[in-house]
Amino acid sequence: MGCFVQRVLLTAWLILIFVAGTVHALPTLCDRTCLEGVFDDYMNALAAHDHTRLPLASCVKYVENSQILQPGKGLWPIAGKPGKYRHIISDPQTKQVAAITTTTENGLPVIYVVRISLNDDGKISEVESQITRDRNGTARYEKLGTPEPLWLEPVPVEQRIPRSKLISQVDKYYSGMERNDPRGDYSFFDKECERLEDGKKTTNVKDSDPYGHSNDTTFASLGCEEQFQTGFLGFVTSIRQRRYPVVDEERQTVFAITIFDHNGTVRSLPSANGTSSPIPPYFDVPRTLPAMEAFRLRGEKIYRIEMTLTEAPYHMRSPFLEAPNLSHAGTDLTVPSNCQEECLGEVVLQVLAAMKAHNASQLPLAAGTEYMENGQVMGLDDGLWGTLSNYAIPQQDKYALTFSLFGYAESHDHSSGTYWGSIMEYDTPGVLALTVSVSDSKIRGISAMVVRAESMGFGGGTKTLLRPPLPLEWDGSDLGALDKTFGTKAYEDGHTNGTVEWLPGMYLDAIERHALPNQGTPVVAPNCARRDMGVQQNVSCAAQIEGAGFAPNGMHAFTGRAQTKWHQAEDLTKGISVMGAIFESTGATVGEGASEMLSVPGAYMTMSLFKVGDYGMERVESFVKWVPLGYTVQNAADILDVCPKK
Repeated sequence: MGCFVQRVLLTAWLILIFVAGTVHALPTLCDRTCLEGVFDDYMNALAAHDHTRLPLASCVKYVENSQILQPGKGLWPIAGKPGKYRHIISDPQTKQVAAITTTTENGLPVIYVVRISLNDDGKISEVESQITRDRNGTARYEKLGTPEPLWLEPVPVEQRIPRSKLISQVDKYYSGMERNDPRGDYSFFDKECERLEDGKKTTNVKDSDPYGHSNDTTFASLGCEEQFQTGFLGFVTSIRQRRYPVVDEERQTVFAITIFDHNGTVRSLPSANGTSSPIPPYFDVPRTLPAMEAFRLRGEKIYRIEMTLTEAPYHMRSPFLEAPNLSHAGTDLTVPSNCQEECLGEVVLQVLAAMKAHNASQLPLAAGTEYMENGQVMGLDDGLWGTLSNYAIPQQDKYALTFSLFGYAESHDHSSGTYWGSIMEYDTPGVLALTVSVSDSKIRGISAMVVRAESMGFGGGTKTLLRPPLPLEWDGSDLGALDKTFGTKAYEDGHTNGTVEWLPGMYLDAIERHALPNQGTPVVAPNCARRDMGVQQNVSCAAQIEGAGFAPNGMHAFTGRAQTKWHQAEDLTKGISVMGAIFESTGATVGEGASEMLSVPGAYMTMSLFKVGDYGMERVESFVKWVPLGYTVQNAADILDVCPKK
């Protein structure tokens, strides 16, 4: 089918929408003009906040910042008009189009990268987008206005290399950057290669500005190949789940989607002038940066790179790929039989000691033991297992405790020990809630929630890359001592009445509704006191729930539903419970005077230590970290199939 005929069909489809008010599928054969029209229609529908304008498949997979959302959610209710910058990569062979562009969310400028896939019926079956909240980067793109013209020039047929070769050459870029061996072969770069990162030129620049989070002022002055030959990028410890979904053979362009991991174990960087320097504080702790970028090749060499990235919870996986099996093989060691309160506390401290030693093999692990950190399953050599350098010890340090639950299940063979306390990852303070599950004399599972201290700085928000500031930040200052009531029995008669098992959930439900229940068991005791991020609140627990928030323009007053709530651990005798929750903030409706942080879609993962007494909730110790809207604690393998099987 010729280009002219396809344009006629596309025009006819648009007329049908306008006249009949219904959406019809696109032509099943869709060339460059057709695919660029798909992108334009998508951006116009986004600006109109109306996804029903689009020819969506009956079951479409819509992904925003690596999270599966319902079409129409996330950016859709608050998107502005498309910006000036518009770099489109089309792939008629796979019926996909990708674009690097700009827009706004609630009036705030953002870099917006999107991939759209059509099915065999010409309907949109996948939308994968990345929002990079970088005002400076967005402004740079708007100043550029258009991509460098060479991106859009067709390459003569005789000079083209095939799709498979285009992909394999680009993959060399990621393999070369991963742990960046300065002795590697980087001849896949064109001698005139240039790179943009969020609209900023980062090669052959002579302005002596530091590169990224580092203090190195020479790196950006080098060419692509010279940069790789320094080994400077060795802090990138893994580039995983690489995908190359959109390939424009006519223009010799590849659109790649990858996940960069910085596991925090690299402690120094070789600088471009041949010396080494300590790792910047940003890399003290594990970081994951999803990236979407375009590559233009000249012959078999990488000639231009246009990169955009954002940050996600560490080790987050792509919702388009299966998750690997990361369970542990097990060891010959065992937990003492009849392990109860004191014993379980010792098991938890053994796990912490193994983390600090970066060696899980010294633990009594069952085959298939699973480790989860902040909702992501990872290996027992990753995350905190590589970065924990110190932890507070109960009865010795003021901000630490252990508690336990033993013989609690129908089979009476399941027990758990839990730690709540302050930790260090090199120079970065944090607070850790760690639970170790034990049965049949083996550790069966380890679950960690950790919130790290952040400081204002790079990225217009915090030391963390490109996330909005929280209502209340913790800068790592001294947390003082845990309230002594956490270490006492919960009930006057020494017996549990079950409230510790369900009252924390009721408390979180009340926060979600911004209202306490009118009748029934009191949720909060009259003497209830709450600390957030180490700060004692000056209003009552009840007043916070009713809308006062925990800081000016705070989270409680403006957040919406709790996407997820889960019990991590409890102690029935002491009335202690650790719960996690993820509260969403859509950004679509914010209260008067709400901060910019609440004007964008996002979510807040909270980890809370609760003390329950005879008359309701008595103490709450809570920490929070920002996560993308739609984030869950599920393994990615559990959410790959959003469409029902036929």
